[in-house]
Amino acid sequence: MKNLKRNLFRNWLVWGLVICFCFFIFQFFVYIAEKQNTETTINSFTDALWYGIVTLAAVGYGDMVPVTVAGKIMGSVLVLSSIALMGTLISQFTNKIRQVMDNKKLGYMGTKMKDHCVIIGWDNFAMNVAKWILESGKKVAIVTDNKNDIDLIYNKFGDKNVFVLFSAYSNTESYELLNIKQSSSVFINFNDDSETLVRLLNTKQIYPDLNYIVSLNNAELKDTFKAAGVTFSISNHEVTSKLVASYNFEPDVAYFTENIMSSAKDENDHDLVEFKVNQKNKYINYKYIDTFVSLKETYNAVLMGLSRKEKGDYTLFKNPKSNMIIEENDYLIMLVDGNSKNQLEKDFFQKEGRI
Repeated sequence: MKNLKRNLFRNWLVWGLVICFCFFIFQFFVYIAEKQNTETTINSFTDALWYGIVTLAAVGYGDMVPVTVAGKIMGSVLVLSSIALMGTLISQFTNKIRQVMDNKKLGYMGTKMKDHCVIIGWDNFAMNVAKWILESGKKVAIVTDNKNDIDLIYNKFGDKNVFVLFSAYSNTESYELLNIKQSSSVFINFNDDSETLVRLLNTKQIYPDLNYIVSLNNAELKDTFKAAGVTFSISNHEVTSKLVASYNFEPDVAYFTENIMSSAKDENDHDLVEFKVNQKNKYINYKYIDTFVSLKETYNAVLMGLSRKEKGDYTLFKNPKSNMIIEENDYLIMLVDGNSKNQLEKDFFQKEGRI
């Protein structure tokens, strides 16, 4: 992109210098043609330049005009040139505006989003994922190789919290336009697991330190993708089959599970969230059971477990022992409603989610 801009600037500069040089030469000949006539108003080279400028600008004050045949011929050329020049400039300006608008729409101007979610690979499943991410208050940057997707995405989600890049998926260097290094997670989503693996490896080669998430068709490949550096992988069919099975013999559990897999907006909505325990958090050094009781009484939030970094990776403790001590940088996992989530974000001095 920088090389393209540099080349365009160089081309415009060269053509501008050539045009200016030709203009000066042309006006010099106008002066030569006029200076021998006593009735002319063009008595110097600067007069010729002034006449040429006001003529090309289509102003034509009439204070200086050629009187010789050669001067009138060259003046006519200037008049016709001014028409062509204005038409060219207007056309170039219009094309430039259109090009800038097209580049912006296609994502070539880039984004300055931070802590956003990047989605590589667009389909109906990715659309549903984007919907839940946006409802949770996060921003989304999307890569698609289909131009028709761009208008559909912006029409559905708007452009306030969404950025779309039109690019070949193989062009991983273009992901810089997503500000991908400042993203909170990268979701790689393709129908074919082998393609997902290729895109993961290619992307991770350039951006090795990001948080990668993938969707799989074959749940047996989870270990393979974990070894490739995936933070989290999920099988669409596996989740669906578990919910369907649960509906058959534990319908209330299934309804409850489906209900909490959404974003809580008010007291009637519920969601599973996680908050990092920072230095300002009052629950540092609390026992798990004391934290559980306090969260329930103060916020009507149910502490379900916590995640703790051990040996470089986070370990999930589901319903840990009562005497387990809450430490800084732990993540508390809670069942909350919309009101309690908002209050927790204020009192914990942060938004929900992995930081």
